[in-house]
Amino acid sequence: MARMAVPVTKSNLLRLRADLVFLHAGRDLLDQKREFLADALLTFEREAQALRARVEAKLASAYESVAEAHAAHGERGLDRLALAAKPLGAIEIHERSLMGVSVPVVAAPAAGGAERPPGLRAATGDSGIAADAAASQLRALVPELIELAELESSCLRLARGLSAVRRKLNALENVHIPGHRETIGFISDQLDEREREQLFQLKRVLALEGGAS
Repeated sequence: MARMAVPVTKSNLLRLRADLVFLHAGRDLLDQKREFLADALLTFEREAQALRARVEAKLASAYESVAEAHAAHGERGLDRLALAAKPLGAIEIHERSLMGVSVPVVAAPAAGGAERPPGLRAATGDSGIAADAAASQLRALVPELIELAELESSCLRLARGLSAVRRKLNALENVHIPGHRETIGFISDQLDEREREQLFQLKRVLALEGGAS
């Protein structure tokens, strides 16, 4: 590891030693952050995988109802029915910090109290059952889809944050800390050598003065 290009002075030696202490403390904090983010990412990934499995199973059932409704009403008929569907409420998105990494917190739209969400209100008869079932199934999935989006977005941000922390740790452990150590050792050796030379010169001067007297 190449040492740092700094003048060989005692003040620089003291400064670099203080910086090295600070770098070690920073490395310990980053290592704690890395462990926390890795554990959080693992937890979020497990929750997201379990929720995605449930959502995909429910979506498969809902798509069957959609296929039946499409067969009964056709594409244009479903388009007309969809225009009459009650819109979803507003979705609120906030953020929270996990060891400096911002992750989303999404609030599902209000269900409107005890009021039952209206279906597509197809024409009476067997032909409207599939359309109403599809609408009810898809609407019921909205909260879980929002939660899944929140979890997967959090996983992505945590993964990016973890990658950034690992890069900083690698830089500290492989570049900055070794560079400071080598530079400190070099400056310390140079200063010691200077002190020995000065002591030797002082002894020679004293010897010469003693011989002259």
